[in-house]
Amino acid sequence: MKKSIVNTLVQIGGKVVTVMLSLVLTGLLVRGLGVENYGFYTLIASLFILLDAMADFGSKIIGVKKIAKGKNESRIWRDVFWLRMGLAIGAFFLGLLMVLFWPGLREIRGPASLALLMIFLTVIAGSLEIGWLAKLKMEKKIVTDVLFSLLFLGIIYFNFDKLSLVGVYGGALIAKGLSLLVGIKLFKGIIKLNKADFFKIKKRNLKKILGGCWPMGVYLLIFTSYDRAVDSLMIERFMGVESVAWYGLAYKIYGVLIQPAYFFTASVFPLMSKGGEKNLYKKSVRLLLVGLVCLIPVAYILSPMGVRILAGEGYEMSVSVLRLLLLALVFAYLNHLNGFRLIAEGGEKKILKLGVLSLVFNLGLNIIFIPRFGVMGAAGVTVATEALSLILMTIILNRKRV
Repeated sequence: MKKSIVNTLVQIGGKVVTVMLSLVLTGLLVRGLGVENYGFYTLIASLFILLDAMADFGSKIIGVKKIAKGKNESRIWRDVFWLRMGLAIGAFFLGLLMVLFWPGLREIRGPASLALLMIFLTVIAGSLEIGWLAKLKMEKKIVTDVLFSLLFLGIIYFNFDKLSLVGVYGGALIAKGLSLLVGIKLFKGIIKLNKADFFKIKKRNLKKILGGCWPMGVYLLIFTSYDRAVDSLMIERFMGVESVAWYGLAYKIYGVLIQPAYFFTASVFPLMSKGGEKNLYKKSVRLLLVGLVCLIPVAYILSPMGVRILAGEGYEMSVSVLRLLLLALVFAYLNHLNGFRLIAEGGEKKILKLGVLSLVFNLGLNIIFIPRFGVMGAAGVTVATEALSLILMTIILNRKRV
């Protein structure tokens, strides 16, 4: 438990740096691109996250779980890596079809196509993270994250006067590629890979891992759909691209605030998978609640100033959206812990059923509330969906103990 807490604090410390850089970057993007192009930027990002979830397909979590058990870690990591690369190819071509035929991307097909190349780089980065997370060496990931943020920020800053969506995604690819070169060097020794066998791809092994991944993979696709894609697509359809920009800025800040929960629960996950420390779950709940008590009031008070610093004039609606989304933090923090616990106990298929119910609930409410209440309706539906997920997941966990 102590090692998990230390690992979490290291990640939070690194995340503070990356968040500061990210906030500066967001301010530059909002001002440099303008409201309309920043709305398109948010729309592309939402679609990319969905495709990234397809390329991952639950393999990161399952890979960590298998490696944490300490059996054939080199073979497991190799097989998971090649499975992820195969999935990335499928996600890339699906993304191309979306770019070519979805009317909402007609004006930005060039930048959207360029953004798709990032799928392969994030798959490699996620594969490195599997080893770091399983070995509780996430400080190495922090190094690559900070380096990427610095490089990307520098590229955007020096090209601010002629900023375009093509320039933004081109800069992101360059920064990610350079940071990955450092990450690959840092990965040496984490997993003792057999170089002679690395390119020996065994279809039987890939099918076996895919069979274990598919419940989590489908769940991640469903979760990403209602967490990001559905909101952005429906807001663009009913309210226009400017509303996507307002919602996207608020949701970006919300996404930053939720990161400590992910860092902590991901650090505890290997211990859960091993079935180690007693009362681990109760201790984790207490720590998450203490974090929420400290975080939410501060975020509520500072939200107007934060939005003003990031975006300037024209984004006042983002403040109201963000304040409403803060309610979702309470449920989301506990959902992270419950979700990882359920996975550690082999409940991937139950999480999938929960995801389907949440998607239907989210989609139905968004159809009703976004046309009537706009971005505030979308934020309210996010709160309600997180609350429903917490209730359902708590019921599932209680039944497993009976």
